[in-house]
Amino acid sequence: MDLDIRKNLASNWFKLLQDAFCNDINVLENNKAKFTTTTWKKNVNKDEGGGEYRILKGGKIFDKVGVNFSKVYGKFQKNILGARKDPRFWASGISVVMHMKNPLIPAMHFNTRYICTTQQWFGG
Repeated sequence: MDLDIRKNLASNWFKLLQDAFCNDINVLENNKAKFTTTTWKKNVNKDEGGGEYRILKGGKIFDKVGVNFSKVYGKFQKNILGARKDPRFWASGISVVMHMKNPLIPAMHFNTRYICTTQQWFGG
């Protein structure tokens, strides 16, 4: 499969996951607590991608939730797998952190990403 197709599939999947997590959390909160959304850029001076983070605070079940999506690219500045001869990279991922209102329920953290240099892999 073509690398660009793999990149698009991965980043679209992470974006869909972000939407699904936020929608399900809204349902659990009876749509009373809302996510605030902020988009960001990796570099304001040149195109290196960016992302979107969504934060929910003060829900009935969740004290605070962050659901973050990113798609970034550029050049690595250190020795990373597959970047020795060509430092260019592309990466997309999702990060989710949930803190419940009930202090007896543990917090949850999940993240995964798809990284491409001259090699490709999922990590988390």
